Amino acid sequence: MGEFMEAINTKILAATEAFSRDILVNQLHQDYDYHNLAHTVKVVDAVEEIGRHSKLTAKEIETLKIAAWFHDLGYIKAYIGHEEHSMEMAREFLSTQNIKETRIERILELIEATKLDFEPRNTMEGVMKDADLYNLADEDAISKSQGIRKEWKVFCNRDFSDEEWDKFNYDFFREHEYYSDFGKEFLAAKKKENIRKLKKALKKSTASTESNEAEIAIQNYQLEEAQAKIDKLKRKIKKLDRQRPERGVETMFRTTYRTHVSLSAIADNKANILLSINAIIISIIMTKAFEPNILRDAKFLEVPLFVILLVCMSTIIFAILATRPKINSGIFSRDDILDKKTNLLFFGNFHNMDLDDYQWGIDQMMDDAKYLYGSMSKDIYFLGRVLAKKFQLLRIAYNVFMYGMAGALTIFAVSYWLGEKGLL
Repeated sequence: MGEFMEAINTKILAATEAFSRDILVNQLHQDYDYHNLAHTVKVVDAVEEIGRHSKLTAKEIETLKIAAWFHDLGYIKAYIGHEEHSMEMAREFLSTQNIKETRIERILELIEATKLDFEPRNTMEGVMKDADLYNLADEDAISKSQGIRKEWKVFCNRDFSDEEWDKFNYDFFREHEYYSDFGKEFLAAKKKENIRKLKKALKKSTASTESNEAEIAIQNYQLEEAQAKIDKLKRKIKKLDRQRPERGVETMFRTTYRTHVSLSAIADNKANILLSINAIIISIIMTKAFEPNILRDAKFLEVPLFVILLVCMSTIIFAILATRPKINSGIFSRDDILDKKTNLLFFGNFHNMDLDDYQWGIDQMMDDAKYLYGSMSKDIYFLGRVLAKKFQLLRIAYNVFMYGMAGALTIFAVSYWLGEKGLL
């Protein structure tokens, strides 16, 4: 049975190689001086070499080799974003080869790992990424990079001078890092020699420039060093981010929180408008009502003014209810945390707690993804409940103000007419 499965695997790998070779030979544009069949073969050989050194199983190495054969096929469709096209072509082909869906997804993930800004999440992705940039440790790496320079000029309309290309290569080689043990132990040392060569070439080309340009170059190098440190910190942060919830989930929660906060601010702003307008109306009415002879000479104003004051006061009450804060006890027990009964993301649940107890609770929640997701979901739910109540009270306040003012104006018109007729 084992020999039979091995035969099937060998057949799949052979079919993949034949399929990829045919495309790279017959469909790839002739101006691909670097990303061609030779590069793909080198990556296939590299994943096997690094994979064996990393003690991967035969099946894992085979999976890596299949991904390596596919990883640059997308260049026949696009230069920028070719990985996505490579993944599409791999899925289309492998779906016809009686391969399990889980393994196809694993191959697609390995192809995605060849993106320059991708941070490997496991050993296989690290092996794949190191194999794709194995060439940085070759003795002829600098000369071979001219192939990429030509490709960028043809397909990306980016033309570099010799000095600019040396500087770009120097920055890229220096900022790049290997992830597998093999890469760190063997490839990194060879890559350092290429960095030394690039630095020497760059210094030689810049030595002929004018003195002010040299000063600018020194400043740029200092900035580059600072940027390199920043990039290193960013990479560390990205590694820490892998321990957090997935990006899509984070984006969903972040967007929902932002929407709720924005709606809450809108509600508070609307309530503030109502409070300000009605307070001004009440102030004007109270000021004018107590002026001498105002109500005595215009008896018809008594009822309309009273109605307006009643409407304004009612509106203010509902606007205040919409913005009035509610605070909980702010205390939870450790049993509440262990039973997942409290939400530590809402300040009302912890504002009276000691820092040590709160920190302990946060640690418990961060170690339990289900508890963390649940807390965030509850927080959003109760934010929604509060928003619903706010907008209901605001709707009542606006209706009272709108219909009340309309009624008050109607009463004023009727009272004025009756007063003119001498009926009041």
